[in-house]
Amino acid sequence: MAKKTTVVHTYTGPGHRGRFQAQGLKLEESESWAVPIPPSTEEGEAMLLKLESKLVGRDAKLRKDAFDEAKRFIHKSYNAGGINAERKKSFLVRSTRRERVDVEILNGVAFKVVRNI
Repeated sequence: MAKKTTVVHTYTGPGHRGRFQAQGLKLEESESWAVPIPPSTEEGEAMLLKLESKLVGRDAKLRKDAFDEAKRFIHKSYNAGGINAERKKSFLVRSTRRERVDVEILNGVAFKVVRNI
């Protein structure tokens, strides 16, 4: 008698997940992704810009340099071949204790390719 074979299919969700966050004492905004195709450098920049546009007044002005550093991080990651593992990077606002911009790659790959959107 032949053995019975059982196949178990598990859906693990989109393979590439991450988020950009602007955080501080009185602020928590984010822009996240969960996609089957890794986000390109341009898509990363677009999400970062979308997050930056959610901030107003002092919050936006205070984090301008941190957003610029996060954008440079995306480009450096591309030049290094992308990010292929979990990676969390914070860009602190100088002369503050809690104000920052975070880049978090939680699963999969990010910023490995350049693709016009």
